[in-house]
Amino acid sequence: MKQRWARFAWTVVALLAWCGEVAGQQPLPPGISDEGSNVHYSFANLLGTGIYSLDDRTLAVFRIPISWTFREATREKFGIKLLVPTAIGFTDFDPLNNLIPTDDQFATLSVVPGIEFEYLVGKHWRVKPSVNLGFGTDLSSSEWSVIYGGGVSALRPLKASYPEMHVGTAVVLSGYESNKSEGDFLTRWAAGLDAKFPTQWKVADRNVFFGGHVIGYYYMNRVEFQTIIDEPIKLRAELEFGIFMGARPAPKIFGITIDRLGIGYRFSEVSDAVIFFAGFPF
Repeated sequence: MKQRWARFAWTVVALLAWCGEVAGQQPLPPGISDEGSNVHYSFANLLGTGIYSLDDRTLAVFRIPISWTFREATREKFGIKLLVPTAIGFTDFDPLNNLIPTDDQFATLSVVPGIEFEYLVGKHWRVKPSVNLGFGTDLSSSEWSVIYGGGVSALRPLKASYPEMHVGTAVVLSGYESNKSEGDFLTRWAAGLDAKFPTQWKVADRNVFFGGHVIGYYYMNRVEFQTIIDEPIKLRAELEFGIFMGARPAPKIFGITIDRLGIGYRFSEVSDAVIFFAGFPF
C-alpha cells in the first residue's frame, strides 16, 4: 500500500513538472513582449485578491465570486451557471498596516458577468467552458474599460476512498480594451491536486473535513507586477500549497457556496504571498 501511494505521488509530481516544461517551450502569443506587461486593474478578476502596482500607485484588490446555478449537470443535460465576479480596488491601501480602507482610497471597480456550462464527460470528468464580458472603471483617472474573457476547466476524482482526491486543470484568457490605454490580455494555465479527509465531527449537523492542495500556475505571456515591494517583478510561473477545512453540505453566505475555507502559500523565483481561498479553482 505504501509503495503504491509513493509511486502515485511521484507520478503526479513528474506529470506536473513535465507539463510545466512543455508549456515553457511554447512561443509567446503574437503582440506580447517577453519583457512582460504591467498589470492593469482589468485583470483583477483573473489574478484575484492581492496587492498590485498600477502606474505610480499601490492597488489592493478584493474579489467577490458571486454566482447562481440555474441547472445542475446530469448525464442527459449540461449544467448552467451565471457568474458575476466583482472586484473592488483601493489605492494606496496596505492591509498589513491598516485593516480598513477609507472612502477616498476606493479607486477601481470591475464587474464581469459570464456564463459557465458544465458537462459530465466519460465516467469521471467534469468539464466547464465559460465566457464573460463586462466593464471596469478607474475612478481616479476617469478611465473605463471593456473586459472580456473565457476559458475551460476540467476536474475529476481519483480512485482513492480515503482521502478523497481530485485533479484539475484550466486554461483562462482575460483581456480588456480601454478608452485611455492600449488594450492587452493575459493567458494562464493551471493544474492542481487536492485531498480531503472527512471526519466524524459535526458542526450544525454538517460533517467537517480537512485537507490540502497543490496548484501550479503558468502565465503564457509574462506578467510584470509587484506586491508590497518597490521594484517590479516579472512573473512566469507560481506554485501554491494550501490547507483548508469545510463542511458537508456546503454552507452558503449571501448566496455564495463556501466549499471550503483555507490559507495558502504561493511562491515563485521572484515572489511569495499568503493567500486566502474558498474553493478549488477547477
